[in-house]
Amino acid sequence: MGLASMLSIFVVKRHDKPWEVVDSKAVEPVPLFDEDDDIDIIYIHETRVVRTFVFDVRKDKDVENSLLFAQQQFFEEVQRKGYNALWSEGWQLTLLRKAKRHRVEVKYIGQPACLTGKSVQPHQPPFLAVLAELRQTAVV
Repeated sequence: MGLASMLSIFVVKRHDKPWEVVDSKAVEPVPLFDEDDDIDIIYIHETRVVRTFVFDVRKDKDVENSLLFAQQQFFEEVQRKGYNALWSEGWQLTLLRKAKRHRVEVKYIGQPACLTGKSVQPHQPPFLAVLAELRQTAVV
């Protein structure tokens, strides 16, 4: 393998246009429990955990579905690590465009916890209504 072919791996092709940011929405992590909740804390992860997911968007409802799926994948990952709840959670969603194609990048943020007491019910991501305006820009 010659030097030129090895370097071409690291060079961005000029005809390959980058993804353009169309819009972005974010919800800072918010606590999911308050002192009125009947729970006992066994342990809480010392830091917030962030995971990034990327999805192609074909319909406007794919934006919301992407966030819901990212939340589900995030929670399944923390469950595999011994946690059964999120002490706080938030998200950042960025809508990208390249020509006629759209893509969404979801950063899901949470602080995993292991709790006892009342069972933790599945719920929607916090402030899901923030996506209403973003979905209108994603119509393809």
